[in-house]
Amino acid sequence: MARSTSSVLSHRGSAWAKPGGAPAAAGGAGDFHRLRKTLLLAAALLAFLLPASSTGAEELSIKVFKLNYRRVEEAALLIRPHLSDAASVTLTQRLNAMTVTDREENLKTIAKVVADFDVPPRGFTFAIKLVRARADVPAGSISKEIGGMGAKLKALFQFNDYALIDSELLRGVEGRRVECRLGQDYALSFSIAPAGGGDELLLSPFTLSRVRAGGNLGPLIQTPLYRAPMPIKLNQTLIIGASREEQSKTALILILLAQELPRAEAEKGPPGSKTVEKRQ
Repeated sequence: MARSTSSVLSHRGSAWAKPGGAPAAAGGAGDFHRLRKTLLLAAALLAFLLPASSTGAEELSIKVFKLNYRRVEEAALLIRPHLSDAASVTLTQRLNAMTVTDREENLKTIAKVVADFDVPPRGFTFAIKLVRARADVPAGSISKEIGGMGAKLKALFQFNDYALIDSELLRGVEGRRVECRLGQDYALSFSIAPAGGGDELLLSPFTLSRVRAGGNLGPLIQTPLYRAPMPIKLNQTLIIGASREEQSKTALILILLAQELPRAEAEKGPPGSKTVEKRQ
């Protein structure tokens, strides 16, 4: 009796093969497409979960700014609106410098802001005359030192006599203090607020004081006669009158004219320094 011949299949791992034949395809084309789709989905999910720095975010740059004229603390406040959320700023006060880490376009903007800010301080001259006015004496001639201001003083005040006590030509720089003696009995002091680029200045506190010796030859005692913030304009004469009361027979009148110095002549001493020139 003849025996029938049949194909025998055997399982080898994950592939099926006929005895003596080549392995068959594992799952076919459908399984391959499903596997490819799964891998793509996994790659997209991985990119979403990774930090931005791992996915090629914009690189940050570093730049050091050293200031020559202004304080680095003031510059740090000035550039704050121009920084990105990823920025960082490190101050080195000993060198008056700051290190800024940020995007390149932000650093370019910051460089311009710092360059406009870090300029030499503006310097000024203050021509000052202190005049004593009296109403309890006969009308006298106005001294030549008062010059053309005599007619203006007569129009502003009801006094008969005007005598010059002292005159000074002071030099000062914005952000610093100026002080001087006027004659033997008076002193003037004020600080020049940062002026920016306009023609208006704020002298504050503007203080005219009487000076007298302390007991037992001790330190001088200054009693303020006039103390207030004083806004002024360059190249315009300011006249200030100070008296005990409106109907006083005597008064002190201060005449002040401020003018700007060229940048090259501005004082470059340390904060708090002063220059006083006596006008003969």
